[in-house]
Amino acid sequence: MAQIEINYRRCKGCGKCISSCNYGVLEILDEMVVVASSGKCTVCMKCMDVCPLNPPAIRVIGERTGDSCTLHKKE
Repeated sequence: MAQIEINYRRCKGCGKCISSCNYGVLEILDEMVVVASSGKCTVCMKCMDVCPLNPPAIRVIGERTGDSCTLHKKE
C-alpha cells in the first residue's frame, strides 16, 4: 500500500494533484488537500509531477501497483 505524505506548511491547496489523479486518492476538505483513499493509489506519482512546488509538497512512497501510468514505467 502507498504511503502519501502532504507537507501542509508548504501546500498551497491549488488542487493540481487532485485533478491529476485518476483514482480519487486525493480530495479537498476545508480548503486543504487530504488523502481520501490511499488504498486506491497505484504510485504513478502524477500528483508529485504536477505539484508546482520544488520539491513537491506531496510525497508518495511505495511500489507501483498498476499499469495505468506510462510516464513512470517499471523497468
